Amino acid sequence: MSSDYREWAPSPELAEHVRCLWGSRVVGARHRQRVIPDGCVDLLWTDGGLRVVGPDTQWRDVDASNGSRTVAVRLRPGAARLLLGDVAPHELQDTTTDLAQLWGSSAERLLDEASTGSVGPALERALRERLPRFGEVDPLVHALVAEFDAGAASLAELDLGITDRQLRRRVVAAVGYGPKTLHRVLRLQRTLRMETTGGLAGLAVAAGFADQAHLSREVRALTGRTPSAYLPLENRNASVA
Repeated sequence: MSSDYREWAPSPELAEHVRCLWGSRVVGARHRQRVIPDGCVDLLWTDGGLRVVGPDTQWRDVDASNGSRTVAVRLRPGAARLLLGDVAPHELQDTTTDLAQLWGSSAERLLDEASTGSVGPALERALRERLPRFGEVDPLVHALVAEFDAGAASLAELDLGITDRQLRRRVVAAVGYGPKTLHRVLRLQRTLRMETTGGLAGLAVAAGFADQAHLSREVRALTGRTPSAYLPLENRNASVA
């Protein structure tokens, strides 16, 4: 039982808003996939239905049956409005919602197009049409995401020129949760991409955690699993179960 998964780049017009398109097909009687937070929202076409996955703050398991097929668009952190429109991202936190509840009859037209043609291009076309109205991205949030992706150890080291209250309001409006949660989520994602020869202790330092125990607690809290389930073999430490 497995799932064939692949990603590909969006069209140039959507590159500022879309991190990637992705697709999967389940091979076997049943497949359970653990999904962990990444700061993004996704638009999914799955077996003839369209759903929106809101910003996750914790892990969740998704079950799919044999032959199930998904094609999706994953928006960048902070670009949720292109998909959600005037619906605040925090309203969809940790939820999966039928697109028709957000787009009305436009969702029905997109579903018809996707079901009778190439799904990826249909999803991209629908998002391109929304760019003039919903394509604005908060430049401060865009800059904050870039800082976190680049390895900023904490909010305290950043001089953003606004109050903590203003920052939280703008990040929640763009992402669906506050800057501290966004930092934790993006730090986890960055950590899982990193390679180091120093084991978990060295990885913790390189990724901006206080120590190895801090790294392990964060991985468990956000993924429900130990670091050994996600980190490359050379990053593991036999002292961590």
